[in-house]
Amino acid sequence: MILSKKLGATLLFSMLLSAALASGATAAGKSKVGKITLTFDTDIRTGSSGGEVYVSASGSNTDAYYVDSVEVINDEGDNWTRSNPPEVEIVLGVEDEEEYYFGSESAGSFKLNLSSSIKNRYDKVDFVKADRQDNNGALILTVRLVFDKDADISRAAAPSGVKWTDANDATGSWNDVSTAKYYQVQLLKDSTAVSSIESVYENTYRFAHLITEPGTYHFKVRSVTSSNNAKSSWITSGSWTVSAEQAAILGNTPLALAVSNGSTGSWERAADGIRWWWKNPDGSYPAAAWLETDGNWYYFDKQGYMQTGWVEIHGVFYYLDTGTGAMYASRRTPDGFWVDESGAWVPGM
Repeated sequence: MILSKKLGATLLFSMLLSAALASGATAAGKSKVGKITLTFDTDIRTGSSGGEVYVSASGSNTDAYYVDSVEVINDEGDNWTRSNPPEVEIVLGVEDEEEYYFGSESAGSFKLNLSSSIKNRYDKVDFVKADRQDNNGALILTVRLVFDKDADISRAAAPSGVKWTDANDATGSWNDVSTAKYYQVQLLKDSTAVSSIESVYENTYRFAHLITEPGTYHFKVRSVTSSNNAKSSWITSGSWTVSAEQAAILGNTPLALAVSNGSTGSWERAADGIRWWWKNPDGSYPAAAWLETDGNWYYFDKQGYMQTGWVEIHGVFYYLDTGTGAMYASRRTPDGFWVDESGAWVPGM
């Protein structure tokens, strides 16, 4: 069959229009995901092999899409080099295919960031390509993590001998690393971090102020080199199981650390006729611990005797009345120093 040029052009226009309308219909009633902001973190370093890449989404539209998977696609088992940086494939999906769709594959549709922890090793995240699939409900993004030209080509030396030096005092220690400018430590309880990462300039750290409840504790430590701030791998200590009584003794303020509720027990005078101690109903007594009774707080030394005057407990100073032993709080001591509501001395006030 032979069509005239005019009729053929008319049919071609109709076909193109129908295709355009059909394409538009797929997006009808849906919202574009919009600009995608991703932050990259990784333990991959030059001079090493293997490793993982972690990607998190941020921005006001994270309820519209999610990170489905992250894969390093050029890991052949060789060491990473500046000329062979990791390439990463990220699969994104929309949260609701009836409500959202990915509207673009261009580089300008993405904001790709380095996490603060790897900026000393990487220069940038390079966009390679993007491909929409599943009726624009999925998007496969490929990027390249570009090493900083000044990045360290070897892993920083990790601390050795990581251990609880004095469990009763919640102190951890490790061997010095000659190339370290400082160390970073973090406390974990039942394998979950309970503190932020702290910078330490010694090879010991006391975690007492972070241990407020019973549980099994570890700490981890890594070195940071003096030459270019390269960080070593984390080294984790052995476990330390803390009882409720130990947690109470380790804390910094008596308000959280009652050994006895004070509703039972009695004051007893020591054999020397001068000192006092507290007798619990079962005959035991608080030692190296606080006790609250009749609305006042008292502190007992390791032998169980009530203390008076200024005492230092885990680095914090408290004032206990010289006559009664009751702790001062939110007031000035007889020698003019201010103590806060927890009883702790506040320097300079």
